Amino acid sequence: MADSVVLQGRYRLVRRLGEGGMGEVWEGLDETLGRPVAVKLLSALAGGGSDAEEMRARFLREARITAALQHPHIVTVHDLGEAEIEHHRTPYLVMELLRGTGLDAVVSAGRVDLADAARWGAQVCAALAEAHAHGILHRDVKPANISVTQAGVAKVLDFGIARAADPSYTSDKLTRTGYVLGTLRYMAPEQARGRAEAASDLYALGCVLYEMITGRPPFLEEDAVGYLTAHLTQEPPPPGSVVPGLPGRWDELVLRLLRKEPGARYGSAEEVASELPRLAGTGPVSVTPGRTPVATRSPDSGTAGRTATSPDAPTRAFTAPRHDGAPGRPAGLVPPRLLHCFPYQARVHDVAFSPDGSLLAVTLHKGRVAVTSLAGQERYTLKVPTAFERPVAGAGFSTDGRLLVASPDKTLRCFDADDGRELWRIAQKERIGAPRFSPDGSRLATMDGDRVLRLRDPDSGRTLAVLDDAHHPHKQEYGGLDPRFSPDSTWVATAFLDKVWLHRLRGGRSDKVLVITVPRATAELTDLAFSPDGQRLVTAQNTRISGGGLHVWNARTGELTQRMDAPKRTLSVTYSPQGDLLATGSADCTVRLWRSETGDELLRMPHRRRVSKVTFSPDGRLLATACHDKTVQLWSMVG
Repeated sequence: MADSVVLQGRYRLVRRLGEGGMGEVWEGLDETLGRPVAVKLLSALAGGGSDAEEMRARFLREARITAALQHPHIVTVHDLGEAEIEHHRTPYLVMELLRGTGLDAVVSAGRVDLADAARWGAQVCAALAEAHAHGILHRDVKPANISVTQAGVAKVLDFGIARAADPSYTSDKLTRTGYVLGTLRYMAPEQARGRAEAASDLYALGCVLYEMITGRPPFLEEDAVGYLTAHLTQEPPPPGSVVPGLPGRWDELVLRLLRKEPGARYGSAEEVASELPRLAGTGPVSVTPGRTPVATRSPDSGTAGRTATSPDAPTRAFTAPRHDGAPGRPAGLVPPRLLHCFPYQARVHDVAFSPDGSLLAVTLHKGRVAVTSLAGQERYTLKVPTAFERPVAGAGFSTDGRLLVASPDKTLRCFDADDGRELWRIAQKERIGAPRFSPDGSRLATMDGDRVLRLRDPDSGRTLAVLDDAHHPHKQEYGGLDPRFSPDSTWVATAFLDKVWLHRLRGGRSDKVLVITVPRATAELTDLAFSPDGQRLVTAQNTRISGGGLHVWNARTGELTQRMDAPKRTLSVTYSPQGDLLATGSADCTVRLWRSETGDELLRMPHRRRVSKVTFSPDGRLLATACHDKTVQLWSMVG
């Protein structure tokens, strides 16, 4: 096939990457968006002969199933369709182009490091859990269908022979009972009999884990009959008998996954995902506030523990991911060290750094804002009374550090940041939300009680533009999130209940509105933040359902790119200035640090009460947390 083919006038085929039983995979270029993509075609081999119609139906069905799955550890599907290629009507699937290595190539080079095996296995479990939650089985979990990206993230590929439990996916009868699909080396006994279920994917995962930690599959046979017989009737040798000295807990987990009866295996992919980090010492461990925790690897890892030095120091796993590389941050995260714990006479709701990182603005209950040095020395306290002694909606420094603005109820007040002198105030009928300065200093934004986003002159508070969405729900009811500007000041985001509104700003006006809806109906958004490069938007939510408390979105398209199992009452989220970390504060009295690229939880920092705010200093060397025990804690991120 010539590499000059352009599908539907948009996707140019650049070079062929591979060919399988179903189709070809090409590197392509999306000429509309200017981005590289992977394009999967029904190849001439798969599309020819008497089975062409069945293969075509299966390919299109793969596209529909895979496109329905949105998860950071499942390859993302961008588009699908059909095109005329070499006189044949050929279906195609457009996916994200993964830069990395197939797990089959990794295991062919030898055994995988146990920490990597645990991390990648847990990520594959997360992908399977997402698919199983949608009634979809993969049916062909194997190293060749798992890719490890350059960032060290595992992604599951090829749901092409997946079977959905939903009748809409099975009406074509292509995966009818007795029609065996899959790869025999990794096939569960019940799947070999034509009765695949979710536990069958877990069995295949057990085979993959076995191969990662031993360098060989659980059974070594010469032909298909040998593999079928082994999976149906034989017990695999324990991994520890293949690799002497392998921690015994690996034997327990893998052999349980490889049990013949589906009901004797783990109950779900989530259960396996929760077990895997413990095997390599990569799971966070909670500690009792006020005690000196000891952070160690698991006993089986053979590495001596390290003792943290701070009374409230967090615990973490000391196995550093292999691909951090964030500028200004050492390889592997240094455990944060508590520098100061500042007590106040009222509950703390918010904390913000000045642009030069030398001051803190602490929003307190009953209408007070305290401005202090990083050593806790009070510079001044603003008294801005609010109705019913509610807290000030928020306080923030201007981009140049000259001004400090606060919004008590229906007034917006501006103060000199050096000495606290009031410079101006404006009033309106509706309550004024917490003010936010744009990074370029040209605008001040507030989301007000009439559900209107106002862009204001930062030197006077005068309204410059009103961004009024007619479709905004509960328009007269206050309760939305404060606005957030993108780092380049071209977008501003607000949120209410389970929706986010992204306004693109042109000439001081909004010329485009992107609406994002979080995927859980019981969710109420509690915070949002742009990544430092402006390409991602993370949302935190208060949900009654455990897990999935953080979602990361493409800030230009609204596409969900990542989900993290943060606490169900996550109250605050922020990116580090380098973009390599996410910090969250939650009602479970913890601050957690996450690796933003992979979504892995790195450590937990215990507090005595719920944590309402987390924020990094401009240089990323400090982290401030606002706690409902009437304290602000200041942590060093560089040890």
